[in-house]
Amino acid sequence: MKLKASYFSISKPLILENLRRFWALPALAFLVYFLSGVFPVLMSYNRLNNMASYIDMSLKNQQPFYMFAHLIFPIVAAVVIFRYLQGISSVSVMHSMPFTRTKLYNSGFISGLILIVSPILVNGLILLAISKPVYRMYGTESGMMINEVNVFARADILNWIWVSILIAVVIYAVSVFAGIVTGNALMHFATAIWFNFLIPALYAVFIAYFSQFLYGFDTAGNWVEFGMKISPYLSVLQNQGHLGLFSTIYYLISAIVLFIITGFLYRKRNLEHATDSLAFSFMEPIICYLIAFLGMTLLGFYFQVLGKSEFYMYGGLAAGTLIFFIIGQMIVKKTPRVYNLKSLKSLGIYALIAIVFILGLRFDLTGFEKRVPNPSKVGSMTFSDDFMRNYNNYYYSSSGYTLFKGDEKGLLFKDPANIEAAVNLHKMLVADKERLQKPEDVYAGSLALSYNPDSLFPLSRRYTLDYVTFGKSPDFKQIYESKEYKDYFAPSNLNYEKLDSILVSTDKPNVEAVEIKRAADLEEFMKCLDLDFKAQKFEDRVDLKHGYATASINFMYKDTSSNTPERLLNNNIAFKITESYTNTIQWLESKGYGERFKDNTADIEYIEIYHYVQSEDQDDNRYPAAAEYSYSGNGVMGIVGTSKTGSVEIPTMKITDPDQIKQILESYETSNIVYSDYYYGTIFYKGSVLNQQNYGSSYAKEMAEKYGADYSTSESGYPMVNIYFNEGNIPDFVLDYFQ
Repeated sequence: MKLKASYFSISKPLILENLRRFWALPALAFLVYFLSGVFPVLMSYNRLNNMASYIDMSLKNQQPFYMFAHLIFPIVAAVVIFRYLQGISSVSVMHSMPFTRTKLYNSGFISGLILIVSPILVNGLILLAISKPVYRMYGTESGMMINEVNVFARADILNWIWVSILIAVVIYAVSVFAGIVTGNALMHFATAIWFNFLIPALYAVFIAYFSQFLYGFDTAGNWVEFGMKISPYLSVLQNQGHLGLFSTIYYLISAIVLFIITGFLYRKRNLEHATDSLAFSFMEPIICYLIAFLGMTLLGFYFQVLGKSEFYMYGGLAAGTLIFFIIGQMIVKKTPRVYNLKSLKSLGIYALIAIVFILGLRFDLTGFEKRVPNPSKVGSMTFSDDFMRNYNNYYYSSSGYTLFKGDEKGLLFKDPANIEAAVNLHKMLVADKERLQKPEDVYAGSLALSYNPDSLFPLSRRYTLDYVTFGKSPDFKQIYESKEYKDYFAPSNLNYEKLDSILVSTDKPNVEAVEIKRAADLEEFMKCLDLDFKAQKFEDRVDLKHGYATASINFMYKDTSSNTPERLLNNNIAFKITESYTNTIQWLESKGYGERFKDNTADIEYIEIYHYVQSEDQDDNRYPAAAEYSYSGNGVMGIVGTSKTGSVEIPTMKITDPDQIKQILESYETSNIVYSDYYYGTIFYKGSVLNQQNYGSSYAKEMAEKYGADYSTSESGYPMVNIYFNEGNIPDFVLDYFQ
């Protein structure tokens, strides 16, 4: 009983006195919550459906006035309640009263809780009293409502009350801690704001360092989501106003632990430290080192961006360390007189810690980069790369929807042969680190690996590799030709309720797309497409040569994310049909569409070829957009490149010979893989020659909407398609011309 009385005792008169003195704070908070939340609802009560979006935003704590109140009022409450600690006379008076320090602390803490919680509760009760159904549409599909939700339900209001109180309590607990370790009101207010975002900020900084120095570190996972969840204030921004059970327990425990730690420090605090910057000497190096670390990081990464070199970064780290360490010392000492031997020793300690930290990452002392799992200990893995992901074009129409049947997280590879191939590929990427890390003007993409993703600590890596390495890898070939991969991504495994239509189109302008609507034809086409996809070799799939056509599959699926799970929504996926798709092509030919998609020299007016070479004095410009189109009066297009010395005309080869045009059609590709030296061009198809005002972008838009083609028009009015060439497929007559 003595322990209970000692550590959990409170003084009701002290609490009532605090409420009497600081009643203006909850009154002001009430007005902010009321005027930004309740009042707009009351003013539009007879037409609340018009306010659905605003109500939804408010109850999900996405409204800026609510979030401002959640942050500022708990901090201000902590500052005013414990302000007596920051003055010598006031702290002496309070501690001369017949109260123990524990009772003073507990009473002050509870007083602040009442001040910040009561406005939220009162506004929440008002919202509960005036609650009525208010429906909001979430998205449209073909102009029709697809998801209607009551956003003013009592459950949503209760959730807002609870989440808002939890946010305010955690911020208040952190702010009280800041007040106990600081010695003046200004420092209290500043550190209260800083401490509330310190851990998420440090988390983000460490992620930045890991991404910079650790080869293979994956920043594309759940790092951002996890970082936001550290603070309930940030978490609601990420999770649309909802907190999970685990997060709620974590925040409650954090607030309780902070309450206990702060109470312990309160009992140990020396009264003579009032008006100092910090009340505890052990906090001085901590605050100073934190300021130096964040400042060092800021200047280090800033210098790296300016200089585009790791050496610039090290210079920035050194400069940031010195500058911000001095600033930190001045803040904690409350004086500019920090140039002494003690400060120099402290700087030396910090510099040693920083050097060990940077060198530990730079030389991978933890073995992070070389850690490759044993295939026999990997039960499953996920495998994703930009090249294959971009090969099929698809989009999602609803959150929580899985495009292919199976696990909602995607394909989990479990075949031992695929796991071994992934591990071998992983070993190759680690061994070839030096080459793959060098910035080169080549077509590159990322590869993400995650071993045992359902385990508590999955091993995840992300690497960048060039297209040539990808296309020639036997391990990629093993994975993408495996039955496991083919069965999952096959057209037959698409997750839909019914097929709507299939649009077969080509990038050639003025070629009408084939729309398949009959149920029997849809079934036949899907079977052919499925057979060809499963039989396709890896080499054919990664080939950049232009395809025969593109099949855009439109289908309907159930909207499981809404309150009406039986509602059907539209979705789309596009499969590239190459020359190896023999069954699909034969089906199109049997229907009389075969000639439509074949290249025909008679359809082409002329072709222009250009050779782009990045000169040494040019800026780092790796893309074809570096060249600007220049049009002459006769409608012939030329190319003008820019360099530091001014505009430079790039030679243009105009091709009209049918045989040469045929060779171009047989060899051109859809993308170049080297950006510093490449050949590319434009195919100008026959069409009426009109000026840009009557024929340009509006025509291109109309044709694209009608046929699904990806092309544009020149200023002269000719429909055109951009083409590219890579080493090995450039016709000899083109090479001879540009010699």
